[in-house]
Amino acid sequence: MKALAFEPTTVAAKAGQRVIWRNEDSSPHNVTYVSGPEFSSSGRIRPGASFSITLSSPGTIQYFCSIHPWMKATIIVSR
Repeated sequence: MKALAFEPTTVAAKAGQRVIWRNEDSSPHNVTYVSGPEFSSSGRIRPGASFSITLSSPGTIQYFCSIHPWMKATIIVSR
């Protein structure tokens, strides 16, 4: 999370892999689940903090920041 965006906006990963979001902005963000292999959304991630999940299964995950709804991104999870 940097410059009020998820960077990169699309990530390729494998099931079982850990994904970490780091807030490099000066404002808080969150990671809010939309669709795909389900995960628990984050709470508020303060500047300098991070949030992580372990990808459970293949599929395309869509998520966004509900604090800044234009911040949207995708994780494409393979086996």
